[in-house]
Amino acid sequence: MMIATPSPTQRNNAIFDAFPAEARSFLASRLLTKAIMSGEVLHEPGAPLIHVIFPHSGIISLQGMLSDGRTVECVSVGNDGLLGVEHFLGEKVFLHHAVVTISGSASWLPVTDLGAALSQFTPISDVMQRCSLKRMRESMQTAVCASVHSASQRVATWLLRALDRTGSSHLELTQRTLANVFGLRLATISDACGRLNGAGAIDQGRGTLTIIDPAKLRELSCECYEYHTKPAT
Repeated sequence: MMIATPSPTQRNNAIFDAFPAEARSFLASRLLTKAIMSGEVLHEPGAPLIHVIFPHSGIISLQGMLSDGRTVECVSVGNDGLLGVEHFLGEKVFLHHAVVTISGSASWLPVTDLGAALSQFTPISDVMQRCSLKRMRESMQTAVCASVHSASQRVATWLLRALDRTGSSHLELTQRTLANVFGLRLATISDACGRLNGAGAIDQGRGTLTIIDPAKLRELSCECYEYHTKPAT
């Protein structure tokens, strides 16, 4: 058993919070909560799936890796999701490269403890099923977005979702990180950010990016932002 004593605010996660109160109490002492830092690799494809991870703040990018070393984001995860939902579907290993794109904190929970909770508190199964379906829908929409929308639209949408998830308009985020997320050349990302900057939506600094006009950024985003923010059915 892993024991930690984080403050309640550190444990804000939509999936964990949707568990019954009895289940949350059962699992609380089994969580290990710690900081996650930008650039930190949390797991590689094929790594044993022995924990699920509940982000509380920051953003984690689940990426596919190409033979030339490039990465492309399949889906991003914030405090609205978790890593390791594949375990609920019977998978024994992680399927993606997971890297922290924006620093924050997260809680690790052994899958054995999750299994014990599932056997005692059946409503957890409904929560995990909804999470699995949400992950599938988001992955499919990411593929659609990459096919039809411009780099500046995609970056605008990603930044809006980062604002929603972190609650902060000031992001420690580099263009190199965004290039890795989208699998695009640094020059392409630089041009996309330049367009958003020129429109007055963002302001770029050295290693930082500030959203100064969310309404303008939304005008410049693609329809995928509304898709990702609409309530799950």
